[in-house]
Amino acid sequence: MSNNPVPLPPQALEAEMAVLGSMLIEKDAVEKALDQLDEKDFYQDSHRKIFRALRELYQRGAAVDLVTAGEELRRLKLLDEAGGMEALTALIHKVATAAHVDYYARLVKEKSILRELINTATQVITSCYTEAKEPSEILDEAQAKVLRVAERQTLHGVVEAKDLAHEVIEQMELAHRRKQAVTGIPSGLIEFDRLTAGFQKSDLILIAARPSQGKTALALNIASHVILDSQDPKPVLFFSMEMSGQAIMQRLIATDARVNLQQVRNGFFPRSRWTALTNSTSRLSEAPLYLVDMPGLSVLTIRSRARQLDAELRRKGRSLALIIIDYLQLIRGSTYRHENRQQEVSEISRGLKFLARDLNLPVIALSQLSRRPEEKGRSDGRPQLSDLRESGALEQDADLVAFIYRESYYKPNDPTLENKAEIIIAKQRQGPTGSIPVSFVREYTLFGSATSEAAPPEREETQPSLHSLDG
Repeated sequence: MSNNPVPLPPQALEAEMAVLGSMLIEKDAVEKALDQLDEKDFYQDSHRKIFRALRELYQRGAAVDLVTAGEELRRLKLLDEAGGMEALTALIHKVATAAHVDYYARLVKEKSILRELINTATQVITSCYTEAKEPSEILDEAQAKVLRVAERQTLHGVVEAKDLAHEVIEQMELAHRRKQAVTGIPSGLIEFDRLTAGFQKSDLILIAARPSQGKTALALNIASHVILDSQDPKPVLFFSMEMSGQAIMQRLIATDARVNLQQVRNGFFPRSRWTALTNSTSRLSEAPLYLVDMPGLSVLTIRSRARQLDAELRRKGRSLALIIIDYLQLIRGSTYRHENRQQEVSEISRGLKFLARDLNLPVIALSQLSRRPEEKGRSDGRPQLSDLRESGALEQDADLVAFIYRESYYKPNDPTLENKAEIIIAKQRQGPTGSIPVSFVREYTLFGSATSEAAPPEREETQPSLHSLDG
């Protein structure tokens, strides 16, 4: 039997007393403490009761001092449990000034977070020992619980305008000097980048369409442009829940080499194109592309994998530039039950937006549209924001929503529509909306600018790699 005593949970009793004492002697200290702390953040039960009484007084607009605190505790029948008037008097004598209440409150909060983390870890350990659930379910619940603890650590305060003004004017001056049409991650589609200025950091971008319209093709085109940029290739993390990693690489290679994808799949491509295929394979094998091809990923797993990769890249002096998810409706929410699928999609949407802000990079999520565009009331099948499937939260959380529309899909017998497509920007939080004509060559699964209806030429070995999707 071990003689080691059980360690006490992390606590800061002196800081707890200093916070309560500060609240009793100055009104501003009450506001600051309530902004940072909750009743459960206090370790000692008597301190929790006193904090509750002081909060009740403040919320009613009453004075907060030694006398009113004693009366409030009597009213709540908690005075004896709080230690009586002697305990309140001792709190006032604990601090000479309330000037350092922020520091004391931060100490109390930190110890509270550590206790909650210990409690969470204990629950996870118990779940592992009992084996009452599947390991994947235990892992998802553990990630969700730890993330909730982590979110408590961030204190969202109010920022004064003067603290932001200087930083913003410097950004404006830098933009004026550079005069760059694209300030974010470029898609490679000239007109699209001109309208959006590229994919911006912290933004959640939805690319939505009905099936077989080219969502995955456009996403892979964008990824190719970013990772194969000859001047500044950037790391991209691609989550695929529908296609295998091998299938994705096959499409990337065929598109880059300008070889018919179907011929690549069945092996009937011309022998003369073999060199182009091997050259494209070599380029892509050196590119900073990272793939996760697992079905049914949860939003928590996506966030975990993305953070791990970003941390690993930063240790090597780089950073993740873009995350692409194919596609949103295949993501699972947490393992906790939801009343309906709309609530689950709302949770997923918020989780992806949180990921974009947390890692400070753009997150592109592909999304299915409902069948509404194909209903009889619409002759051309053009999509609208209301067609976003399963949740209005998608429209609310997204910073940019782009639809892919190919009229030839609905009018297959019209030869004038071949290779024509549109990217419709239906929502852009920081810019204009509008429709951009593009070309789409199905054989190569390649989007480009609509400068020509002809298919792009086959890539010769001497041509540059695919970093300009507009040709």
